[in-house]
Amino acid sequence: MRARCPGCALKLDRGTPDHFVGAYLVNLILAELLFAVGLGFWLIAVWPAVPWARVQLVAVVAMLTAPLLCYPFTQTVWLAADLIFDPVRPTDR
Repeated sequence: MRARCPGCALKLDRGTPDHFVGAYLVNLILAELLFAVGLGFWLIAVWPAVPWARVQLVAVVAMLTAPLLCYPFTQTVWLAADLIFDPVRPTDR
């Protein structure tokens, strides 16, 4: 991750060591919700002939890749939420 935004020079690291723990939490929640919704739609679409072996394989692959694919977006969303509750002070620039 870059130290500053290339457009506005905002410091992307807020300075605390545990700042992005919230991003991990948002990432986990988003990945789980996307997985649950996708699995639900898939099961409804193929019911009653559900290929359970394929469901298990796709579930494992999806749960391993979804957090990796979602993390850059959730990190940005977490930074935006943090800026709402803790705005940038003149000394932070």
